[in-house]
Amino acid sequence: MSKHAFRDYKCKDASIHRDFVIIGSGPTGLGAALRFHELMKDFSNTTITILEQEREPGGLATSERDERGFLWDMGGHVVFSHYEYYDKTIDRAVPEWNQRVRAAFAFMMGSDGTRRFIPYPVQNHIEVMDDVDRTKCLEGLETVAQQPRHDKPKNFDDWLLQNFGPGLCDVFMRKYNKKIWTVDSKEMNSVWVGEYVAVPDINRIKENIEKYRLDKKIQRSDWGLNSLFRYPKYNGTGGMWKGVAKLIPTQWFQFNSKVTGINIKLKEISYNNRKESCTQSMTYNTLISTIPLDVLVNLAFSDKVEELDHMKKLVSQLQYSHTHVVGIGLVGQPPTFLKDKSWMYFPDSDSPFYRITVFSNYSDDHVPKAGVFWSLMCESAEPKAKHNSSKWAKENIIKDTIEALVLYGFISADKVVSRYHRRLDHGYPIPSLKREKILDTVQPWLESNGIYSRGRFGGWKYEVSSQDHSLMQGVEVVDKILRNEPEETYPTPSIVNSRRNTGRFIDQNPEYEFVISHYKEDLTWMKPLADYSYVYHKANNSGPPFYINKWEKLPNVGREGHTYLHHIIQNYDNLANITVFLQGPGPEGQKCFEYPMNYVTQAESNVFCVYKGMYHEWGKISHVGKYLEELQRGEMRQTNLTLEEFYEIVFGCKPPSLLPHCAGGCFSATKKNIRRHSKAFYRNIMSYMNDHINPEEGHYLERLWYVIVNPEIWCRLNETQ
Repeated sequence: MSKHAFRDYKCKDASIHRDFVIIGSGPTGLGAALRFHELMKDFSNTTITILEQEREPGGLATSERDERGFLWDMGGHVVFSHYEYYDKTIDRAVPEWNQRVRAAFAFMMGSDGTRRFIPYPVQNHIEVMDDVDRTKCLEGLETVAQQPRHDKPKNFDDWLLQNFGPGLCDVFMRKYNKKIWTVDSKEMNSVWVGEYVAVPDINRIKENIEKYRLDKKIQRSDWGLNSLFRYPKYNGTGGMWKGVAKLIPTQWFQFNSKVTGINIKLKEISYNNRKESCTQSMTYNTLISTIPLDVLVNLAFSDKVEELDHMKKLVSQLQYSHTHVVGIGLVGQPPTFLKDKSWMYFPDSDSPFYRITVFSNYSDDHVPKAGVFWSLMCESAEPKAKHNSSKWAKENIIKDTIEALVLYGFISADKVVSRYHRRLDHGYPIPSLKREKILDTVQPWLESNGIYSRGRFGGWKYEVSSQDHSLMQGVEVVDKILRNEPEETYPTPSIVNSRRNTGRFIDQNPEYEFVISHYKEDLTWMKPLADYSYVYHKANNSGPPFYINKWEKLPNVGREGHTYLHHIIQNYDNLANITVFLQGPGPEGQKCFEYPMNYVTQAESNVFCVYKGMYHEWGKISHVGKYLEELQRGEMRQTNLTLEEFYEIVFGCKPPSLLPHCAGGCFSATKKNIRRHSKAFYRNIMSYMNDHINPEEGHYLERLWYVIVNPEIWCRLNETQ
């Protein structure tokens, strides 16, 4: 028996009850769990378990590093957002971002037999097409502009004709949509269409055609929310969702647990516990499912056989595609014509893929060594009911992908050093003609049985299936259950997609966070704090020595004061309730509190550091020991200011006769106390720290932190002068 074979008996202690069970820990499951965690103050006795069949969170947004060191996402994900809540959540989860310009193109064969790149959206850039295609497209667009139709489209194909005319539909729209959706556009509804398809401006298109005839320059049009996008610097989108999972209590997660059945009458869920190699069951009050809706309904059983059978027949009519992700890792550099590309669409039938992402352009972390390797991530859509099994076999889809890339002149086969493949059984939820009727029947029935199905495939609405939508579906369904607050994303996609959504936000700041200024010191001492730490590294290490919640590289200037100021300025609106500022060596030998957690407990009593002495000499600061030697050798950048003058610049008043200070540059501060000074206050101090590795003002600042984080003391000291 293999170690993953399941015995025919239940695990020990199999009788478990939870108020809420969440199936799946992708963006939607994590959104629901995060919201539960935020509301725990009001629902402290609520019990929750997240069942995840994989060994880690992420779902369809996970990432995987292959044996050669290339990183791959499960499809072409970019990070853009309709929601303030989502932005603030992922800001907490991701320590470093890359900002990228959206450079999307279609690569297609023209009527003249020449392949060319056309900026996306294609309908706004027909000036780049050959004469025959351009004329066909323009004639159709002019007809649409002169004779607009206002009747309700019968289907997606009818919607395309209404908005683009027959020329564009023949040249690009029908071919590309058939390739990505795997079904004819006449088999799809038009309800889902909103911001996902840009309707062209005929006057602007004519202007672009004229300009292109004169100078052959493309007039790029930025469209949609993703004209700019950001992307995690490390570990792909999968790393981002692992970061979100870190914001949720670890004990809620139960990985390697695949659901095998749901008794909807008894409210009992059965699942395979792969860790114990046995089966287990759990009762619940409410179930939130993020697995595909058709899979969920087929897992259900009860005595209401006739009703359940009807639901299973309905979900069997839901349409979807399978997605093949093929990653091609290459040695060398991309050709010049790909260096400025983000992703590309492919409508022609001589390639298996509908989209390629130049994945190495997103982050250096996607390849084993930047500058030496590069990568292309290719996505192909397999129909739900395939007619050619051999075509979709792993070895054949990889072979066909490489051959098409060589045919297009993108790569040379001898430069391929890595071939990655992953088949996603549920790739795209297709907005079929019957979708609304099915969902309007099945979803209310599930909810009447205490089951809420949300997410990319749980809700089966492509128009709200991006990462931001998916997380918010989880958040909003918990608000509906616990707070009786109506959902917005799932029931009204057109509304949330037409605006910037600023609601739902609850203070997500962590209770405490350790900010550590690190050079080359051994960080073993902080392992117990890793889940709550933000390390700023000022040497040349490429990454943390072990898992640390957040790790960011900074220039090696301004001593630890520069690090602390940087954190305050960058996180001014998102600070932890208590922030502990420590240096890389840790408290030991620094004359600080012996144990880092003491800073948290002491801060709750308004004690923020171990203070050392009361300074009262207001001439030139009296450096001693190694600091005096550094100053004399010129290793410390000398200032023209005395400590007294620096104090006056910082606080705008004369210093007190006695000045306490925190030992070793170790102290804590509450969010409230930090924010009693403006962001401009901290930026002013920072301006003295940016120009040298060891400025004398950095030593001054070490003696002022006690006063900065104790505004009451600062005020009292000045009142008694």
